[in-house]
Amino acid sequence: MKENHKITKYPSRNIQTETYDDGDTFVTKHFYDAKDAYVRELIYLKDGIKKVKHTTPQGVMSKIEHFVDDKRQGEEIKYFISKANATVKSSKMYDNGKLHGENLTYNAFGQIIKHEVFAKGKLAVKYLRENADNKDITGVQIIDKESVENLSQEDYDKLQTYI
Repeated sequence: MKENHKITKYPSRNIQTETYDDGDTFVTKHFYDAKDAYVRELIYLKDGIKKVKHTTPQGVMSKIEHFVDDKRQGEEIKYFISKANATVKSSKMYDNGKLHGENLTYNAFGQIIKHEVFAKGKLAVKYLRENADNKDITGVQIIDKESVENLSQEDYDKLQTYI
């Protein structure tokens, strides 16, 4: 049951915000464009983790991101907006507000076209696939050797399989 239901209107910007508790989750909805009143951002707050879902006016998911203490944490996923089947455009990993881990960019067919590894906000390694038909990684570039050495053992071992 929805408790503490509150609606705030911002008439000058055609924005309406709705907030409520849904069990142990705090939910905030930002509605845009007073004519259609579509949800643009849907924010869930549970156990200190904020999950934000962004949508287009047609209701197609465009991005999902996570925050802890107002810093990006975990995976951020962007979707191709023209695809109704939620085809992933990119996936990024964050730790304490900084890029950390694998970041993947896909083409419209779901094939990886760019693969980067970040270590505490610094680009460490970059892979490119020049031929989408080829599953092999080509063009490996070690950008920052020191950052590579500071990766977790799991990330470092995974990286070694590509070099």
